[in-house]
Amino acid sequence: MKFNYWPKRMAQSTALLSVLSLSSVAPLTAIAADTSPKDQSKIVQLTDPRLAIDDQGDVWCLAQHAISVKDGFFPDLMVRATSITNVKSIASGGGSTLALKNDGTVWTVELNSRTATIGLKDTLSATLGERIPHLENIVKIDVFGSIGLALDKEGKAWIFETAPSWVRNDPSTSLKSEPVLLEGLDHIKDMSFSYDVTFLKEDGTVWNIDEYSPRPSSNWSLYDSIRYSKPVQLKNLKDIVQLESNHYAIKKDGTVWTWGRTIISKENLGPALTPVAPYQIEELSDVVDIASSNDHSLFVKKDGTVWGRGYFVEKWEALGATPQNAWKDLSKLDGFEDAASIHVSINGNSLSTESVIKKDGTVWMWGLDQFQNLDSKPRQVEFRK
Repeated sequence: MKFNYWPKRMAQSTALLSVLSLSSVAPLTAIAADTSPKDQSKIVQLTDPRLAIDDQGDVWCLAQHAISVKDGFFPDLMVRATSITNVKSIASGGGSTLALKNDGTVWTVELNSRTATIGLKDTLSATLGERIPHLENIVKIDVFGSIGLALDKEGKAWIFETAPSWVRNDPSTSLKSEPVLLEGLDHIKDMSFSYDVTFLKEDGTVWNIDEYSPRPSSNWSLYDSIRYSKPVQLKNLKDIVQLESNHYAIKKDGTVWTWGRTIISKENLGPALTPVAPYQIEELSDVVDIASSNDHSLFVKKDGTVWGRGYFVEKWEALGATPQNAWKDLSKLDGFEDAASIHVSINGNSLSTESVIKKDGTVWMWGLDQFQNLDSKPRQVEFRK
């Protein structure tokens, strides 16, 4: 079987490379066991590109220069992004990053490593940008490329265009930055953005706007599709409580459902021409979080265990080389008995970086670090103020 992953999603593949082997994950309790969770910030969310939020609303980013870390820790150091505070969540995709603050406002996040040359004394890779105008009482955000989505506390969804500062400041760039209410959508409690947009209503039903819906003209954009197309209910999905990226949904009973063109298929290497109707992944239950790459998915269960299914890299020799991978049926990852959530940073070509937030708020990571060294064993990530 192979994950049919629509190539447009590859546009957000700006994270570090990594390799995951289900059989190579070592027990974590013996690694850096001398570090007390009391000395670490309690992380509650991870996102691309290498950003984290703690339970105080502070944002952490990857340190830009080689700085030594504690023995036994993952080589990449996370430092506090001092200008990004009081944050509820961060969304990133297609080169754009947004921050939702606790006061319900939405802001851009600037990634310094993608712009001008950074001074050697500047270790921060992220700073707060500009506020998106007229968005208030927002409870959920998502972004893909130039398109941002915001959900307010009344269950209404808004659409706007955004971009990093080096794009916004280009005189040739024209953005529809003024948020516009999406008609025909109400009582929304969650949403997920891929090559299409999926909305979860308060009654547990799921509604979808497909980018490949018939278009009136060749100039019809994804922005136009989302703004003007009528959402269609996915009939087989009921009692859904949570949406995840790449067309996954968690039901009230903890079962997992998937649909669309991002599907599991052993035969086809490209996207499905016809979207697949929602179906349950029978082997899974009690799931609380899901993350996926181009070729595999990872699932966190209520008991803190982590499970994976799909194509996993078994051998990779160097940058530019094609990784060798193999299909693995649903299997439990050794060493994780207290995971709270999981995150996958996609880099394309079957390579990704996996990160786990444990229930004590510590972060564990494996794969290639920022120096392009491969580390297949999960190690704790250091957060330094």
